[in-house]
Amino acid sequence: MSAVTAACPNCKQPVSVDEAQSELPTTCSKCQTAFIPAQVIAEANKKFEMMMYVGMIVIGLVLVAYMAITNRMKPKGDAPAVPAAAEPAPAAK
Repeated sequence: MSAVTAACPNCKQPVSVDEAQSELPTTCSKCQTAFIPAQVIAEANKKFEMMMYVGMIVIGLVLVAYMAITNRMKPKGDAPAVPAAAEPAPAAK
C-alpha cells in the first residue's frame, strides 16, 4: 500500500501513515497530539481549492480591468466613411 503524509494540526510535524490506516486516529511523535490524518488532508485540500478559486477570480478581474483600460486608450477616429448612395440613372425614353 502507499503511504500518505499529513501535518500534525498542533505542531505541523509531518506524519506518514499507511493509506488504509489514514482514517484511524494517529498520535504525533513530537507533541503526542491525537488526530485523524484523513481529516487533516481533506481540510488542507479544501483550503488549496479555495485559494485556487480566489486566485482565478483575481486574475479574471485583472484581465477585465486591463481590457477596459486598453479599450479606452484607443484613439477614437472619425466614423467610417460610408460610400454615397448611387444616384439612379435617368430613365431612357
